[in-house]
Amino acid sequence: MKSAGITVSEILRLPVLKEAKVISGELGMNRVVKYIDIMEVPDVTGWLREGEVLLTTAYAIRHDPTLLPKLVEQLALAEAAALAIKTERFLHDMPIEMIQMSQKYNLPIIQLPNNVPYMDITHAVMEQIIDKQASLLRRSEEIYKTLTTLVVENKGIQAVADKVSGLLRSSMWLVDKTGKTIVSSPAHTPNLPSHNKKFWNINVDKKHEGKLVIDKATLDDVELICVEQARLVFSLELMRRKTAIETENKIRGDFIEELLSGLTLSKEVIINKGNQLGFKPDGEWELAIVEVENDNDAVLIEKISTLVVQTSQEYRIKSHILDKGNRLLLILASQNDEQMKHIGNNVPLHWRSILSPIIQGRQGIRIGFGGKKPLWDIQGSFLEAKRAMMMGSKLNRYHQIFDFEELELFQLLMDATEFVDMDKFVEKKIGLLVDYDKENGTDLVSTLYYYLFTGGSLMGTAKKLFIHRNSVKYRMDRIREIADIDMENFQERFIYYFCIIYFKLKMETTT
Repeated sequence: MKSAGITVSEILRLPVLKEAKVISGELGMNRVVKYIDIMEVPDVTGWLREGEVLLTTAYAIRHDPTLLPKLVEQLALAEAAALAIKTERFLHDMPIEMIQMSQKYNLPIIQLPNNVPYMDITHAVMEQIIDKQASLLRRSEEIYKTLTTLVVENKGIQAVADKVSGLLRSSMWLVDKTGKTIVSSPAHTPNLPSHNKKFWNINVDKKHEGKLVIDKATLDDVELICVEQARLVFSLELMRRKTAIETENKIRGDFIEELLSGLTLSKEVIINKGNQLGFKPDGEWELAIVEVENDNDAVLIEKISTLVVQTSQEYRIKSHILDKGNRLLLILASQNDEQMKHIGNNVPLHWRSILSPIIQGRQGIRIGFGGKKPLWDIQGSFLEAKRAMMMGSKLNRYHQIFDFEELELFQLLMDATEFVDMDKFVEKKIGLLVDYDKENGTDLVSTLYYYLFTGGSLMGTAKKLFIHRNSVKYRMDRIREIADIDMENFQERFIYYFCIIYFKLKMETTT
């Protein structure tokens, strides 16, 4: 707890200072007095403290009264409380510059009675300060005991919030690090205040986890103590919640790991366990794999995780995130039509549309989506997401977002080639182009692929390959010369497109 004190006005009401007079700086009478000291040397630079009342006879600077305005300025800059002077012995007249400096900074200058010993003044003032601190300490203990009792008796976080709000005589909000309100008092107060608000960070394990927001411009000493104790109690509550969430996530994560590993679990077991852990087995599930090349891109990973959590809360579903370092496995829930009707939401949840904007255009990150499956077949979506990443990156090394549904036909074609000798047919069609690329260090096969992929667009191909349109035209002329391809024939274009896909997915890595 910070050192508390009394005001300059309050110390002047002490019997020992009943004959003291305020010479200037009257607007600073509410300055808080935390310490009292005596000036014995002319140079006090570095020794002055916030809330200090400095007593002096000006003896140390009696030969140079011009130092007094500088002393007042030093006190003001140190946020001291006041300057108290016995003027009759060594300083008969206060310099006008000193008075002006006092008025400029609203630092009170007090004329002390000459017959009162310093010891009497310091004793009386310090007694008042200590009494104030003791009173505040007792009040602090009472508030802490009141708030912790509510927690120990498991009255709930709302009861704690209501008690804090009552003590502060103000509305209050506890928000998490994303800005979402955890609790407010009065309960369900809709919005945070835009004016006259104060907030204090709440940390758990030295990490920022939320804020305590108060709808009040100024707080007195007791209210500040209440805030400090509330922060402590709320941090304990957030720690308890964090521990509970981490434990729950660990259990849920172990369950997901079981599902993804292919362990033999009956449908009935998966449904029962899924219900216990908050998963909805009757919903739809898809798995997305996020890969980040830069191990230090923690901010982006946190952003993706937060978006998944917020979207899931909005749709009243529970998704799950498995953090594998530079790889995230997103187990994404979606509601079926019946569930959508139940919550009155007619907008279907499309995870690709939600996540793609975060990833699109960022270097060193890519994502693969599997298809939607029932919970007991989530491993199938996992395998599809892996295949989507593998096939998609081979077909387009610059692409970032891969969806198995868009590549499913190619997977079926590749599966079919297990029973058909496709290598000779592909060699017959594009073998000359492959050989030419090897011998000359060119990229004609990829150029033909993107040309067919973009529907015969020179500009589209140029953008995919990051080269000039004229370079694409030159390459296409060479391709026609080498392979004698009829680009006007749709069937022939399809055959070459399929052959190149087969080559990229199956032959390119072995040639």
